[in-house]
Amino acid sequence: MYQTTLNKEISFSGTGLHSGSYIDVNIKPAYPDTGIQFIRTDVDNSQLTKVSPFDVYSTQLATSIKCGGASISTIEHLMAALYGLGIDNAVVEVNAGEIPILDGSAAPFVDILSQAGVKVLGKKRKYLKFKKRIRVEWGDKWVELIPSRFLKFTCHIDFDNKHVREQKAFFNVSPQVFKNEIAKARTFGFKEEVESLWQMGLARGGSLDNAVVVGDEGVINSEGLRFEDEFVRHKTLDLIGDISLLGYRFYGHVRAYKSGHQLNNLLARTLLESTAYYTVTEIEEDYKQAGYESIVLEPQGAV
Repeated sequence: MYQTTLNKEISFSGTGLHSGSYIDVNIKPAYPDTGIQFIRTDVDNSQLTKVSPFDVYSTQLATSIKCGGASISTIEHLMAALYGLGIDNAVVEVNAGEIPILDGSAAPFVDILSQAGVKVLGKKRKYLKFKKRIRVEWGDKWVELIPSRFLKFTCHIDFDNKHVREQKAFFNVSPQVFKNEIAKARTFGFKEEVESLWQMGLARGGSLDNAVVVGDEGVINSEGLRFEDEFVRHKTLDLIGDISLLGYRFYGHVRAYKSGHQLNNLLARTLLESTAYYTVTEIEEDYKQAGYESIVLEPQGAV
């Protein structure tokens, strides 16, 4: 299989969740092996940065990266959309310190990227091929990656809240599954926590238009939930976005229990720090023989 990029340049604008500012984003096609690169256009000390887990400097409320002397926050939903749609190379220009939150899910990003279209490039993809299981833990929370012939995500959440509580979701991920089953799930929070953030001057752009808010009586949003288990689906979305910072396509089973941005990033960092866990290879033939190409289009049973 070959690397991809956007078929054309595309732009969009929206409100930043944390700053409340109106932000412009421009996404450009890129050459093979560019990866996903970010740059701030509003500051002089920003540098074009190919994202990796080691560029992450903060995981508080979002995943934030350094771009030279500047930073960009809330990249996880856009990263998940790029990865979920199979886009390997692009340059993201942004004129502020965060990516717009849009509706709190990855669905608007999917729509925007789909308008640009996907172009196949003339160079083969490189993949991470995993040698053995890797797991990181923090208290009772954990996230792990297990070798597999398929791209799979299992996410398990357990909140001390009667309206959320315990939810579990499993996905054999393909572009179709990502678009229809994962991308639409919105970020969520609890009313008392949101009000506390506002009092601290944070989440200034947060509203019922870009987040699911849970109060004493349940979901406050008038339209309710998009899925009965939208909470765990959104955690899966975040997990995909954070793990995509590995910078390679891969086949494996990522499993998470009560994980968040910090633990997701720790898994990606720990993995790349040792080749005992992986090799980089062009494994198209390996997975063609395993029947994977049919799985990409029509997910079937797990192996």
